[in-house]
Amino acid sequence: MSDSIAKPIVVGILQCGEVPDTLSAQFPDYNEMIEIGLKRADHNIHCITFRVLDGEIPHPAACDAWITTGSRFSVNDPNEWTEKFSKFVSDTHKLKIPFVGICYGMQMMAKALGGTVEYAEKGWGVGVVTSTVYEKAPWMANHKEAANLVVSHQEQVTELPAEAVLLAGSDFCPNGIFQVGSSMLGIQGHPEFTTDYSRALMDARRNIIPAEAVEAGMDSLSKRVDGSWTFDSIILFIKSQLT
Repeated sequence: MSDSIAKPIVVGILQCGEVPDTLSAQFPDYNEMIEIGLKRADHNIHCITFRVLDGEIPHPAACDAWITTGSRFSVNDPNEWTEKFSKFVSDTHKLKIPFVGICYGMQMMAKALGGTVEYAEKGWGVGVVTSTVYEKAPWMANHKEAANLVVSHQEQVTELPAEAVLLAGSDFCPNGIFQVGSSMLGIQGHPEFTTDYSRALMDARRNIIPAEAVEAGMDSLSKRVDGSWTFDSIILFIKSQLT
């Protein structure tokens, strides 16, 4: 008797932003970065991209699970696709379909579910940031007291949704990783970003990021990055909701 083949898990990648044009020849686009990270963690993942930033908002039940990219846009922008995406996140929560919000997606998750997102008083977060793990969730790949991820953001979640459980954070970004209910996970950092991309992105944004922030961000790139651990944990989180 032949071994049965597991049915692929279909993950919808919600593309909310793009790699800047000046860097697109050197690096894959954000949805491709996410797909690479997911498939390295589990080859039995099938990804479909939906260009949310172009107004392509799918039905929440169209995929087994969802994950977002980051974005240069704000969740507080008053435009049509942002409002539709907010409703999508709220509906996904009601249906208890696994949803992983990365950076912009985490902030949208917070806002759609009753939290607050604002520009951080401390300014830009760039480079590699260390977050203390306050609570080890059952789906985390293994025990870590701290996790290092590349970040690139001006806004932060300053007030969590009422039902949120805070899992990790830092002095710079206290609400770094949180969960709402069993099916919604938010991560401010970018597990899909490499230090090479972080360096290139900071260079490209020197006209908008203060020089001292860029300098500190560049210095931080010598730290280890826990992107693989994060993607392993994301896969375990998704599977925990599908079994």
